[in-house]
Amino acid sequence: MFGYTSNISVPLSGKTQADHLKNKGQERPGMFFKRGKSVEYIKAGSSFRRKRTDATIETARVLSVASDSFGIPHVRFEVVFEKPCMASRVVDGPRVLALNTFADMYEERVAS
Repeated sequence: MFGYTSNISVPLSGKTQADHLKNKGQERPGMFFKRGKSVEYIKAGSSFRRKRTDATIETARVLSVASDSFGIPHVRFEVVFEKPCMASRVVDGPRVLALNTFADMYEERVAS
């Protein structure tokens, strides 16, 4: 079973189901997500970085984490672009990505 990913669905009931349904379409204080074998927590104020092939460094600062009406978690964030050869920084945002996409793009956590 190496390399095989299985989506195991566990039916929710009682208070757990109500809590899960209650959060759809609402902002959350934070959310756990799995990256490889480790589990990380993402919340407003968290920062993540990636280096692009042109040596530009993108630093994403999380503004909020929320689930849409289908229960899919999304991250609202702003990005700071920095190039080693330039003294200026460019800030862009807010932007929105699904949590999984955000985690794939911004793999390096930056200490806050």
